[in-house]
Amino acid sequence: MKLEGIPVQPDQIELYLTINFNVQCESLPGGSIAFGLKGGKLQLRLENGKIHHQFRELTGSLALSLQQESQKSNSNQTQMSVEGSEADSYPPAQADVDTEQLEDTKEQLPAITCQVETKGSQKNPVWDFAVETEKTVLQGLFKKVKLATLNAIAFPCSVEATFDVSLQDIYLIRVQGLLPGNLSTNQLAILERGIAHLLLTRKLKPYLSRIELQFDSIS
Repeated sequence: MKLEGIPVQPDQIELYLTINFNVQCESLPGGSIAFGLKGGKLQLRLENGKIHHQFRELTGSLALSLQQESQKSNSNQTQMSVEGSEADSYPPAQADVDTEQLEDTKEQLPAITCQVETKGSQKNPVWDFAVETEKTVLQGLFKKVKLATLNAIAFPCSVEATFDVSLQDIYLIRVQGLLPGNLSTNQLAILERGIAHLLLTRKLKPYLSRIELQFDSIS
């Protein structure tokens, strides 16, 4: 995830978001899993700033970019590049970087539509992301899309952005070598939910990505 702030007026800063959703692979003792996200939540915490509801522009039914490039990574650290900001980089799993099990490929993805809804207060706005198709996960890219316009009340003005998920957002695409055979549908559902819960608590909490922006002044 990347977040960029561009000053446009003495007291206004336009925020642009880049976020890439991929299928992730994780090796576990005795097997492996592949999973994706059916949704997630972007939260902003503003200091000396506010975002009115009418200035939140990333809303509605939006198509993710159909083509994305999957790059092999030798690290499970979150990769973020934000000019003029500091970014924390934990935990090891993330929404925008492939794990080391994925090879270098450039794949054509089916069209995925994402429903984005905004809520929260002017100082703590929230964007909820959800895949519209029931049996798919989010795959694709929002590249430098306009998220919102921030009104600076005073300086320094800062933005803390986090992207996090809940248990309901995790969808197991493949489970290999971890489940015994001859399971009933209910037993399979219980075990898969347990795996998803373990994945959430150990890999995806407290958040997938976190970024901080600070503006000391607007010249």
